Amino acid sequence: GKVGKVQVKLLKHIPGTGKVGDVIMVAPAFFENKLRKTQSAVVVTDEEVKKEREEQAKDAKETLDAATEMMGKIEGLTLTFPMKAGPNGHLFGGVNYKAILKELIKQFPKGALGKGVKIETVQDEEGKAIPHDIKEVGDFKATVSLMKDVSADIALSVVEQK
Repeated sequence: GKVGKVQVKLLKHIPGTGKVGDVIMVAPAFFENKLRKTQSAVVVTDEEVKKEREEQAKDAKETLDAATEMMGKIEGLTLTFPMKAGPNGHLFGGVNYKAILKELIKQFPKGALGKGVKIETVQDEEGKAIPHDIKEVGDFKATVSLMKDVSADIALSVVEQK
């Protein structure tokens, strides 16, 4: 490290200095007088930083592996939504992203999909995006995102509830 500086890890967000978890070099006086007094940072060694980065990388890889494995289970899944509909196949009400997500989550053990799961897009049979709730009986496709860069397509079948 630079002469006369200490390496610290921030425990609090300090405007103009950094955010929680940042590892930065600061003047010893700044650390003693400001950061340590307010319990805003702790001194860390290069080894600690390296170890923490390796653990984060390992966690990130495990999360990615789990999401990728889950993606394989979701890909190609068909969810069926029996809905009340009028004679022309127009739904009374609609199927929204929340309903799709809820139905998807029901297919798997609790917590299996993780917290980052969301419905990214819904498309009709022609592949046109549906920016609102599904209002018609028919087949649709939804893209489910499990985390950044991990997504899967599922089929949605909206049928008339007899």
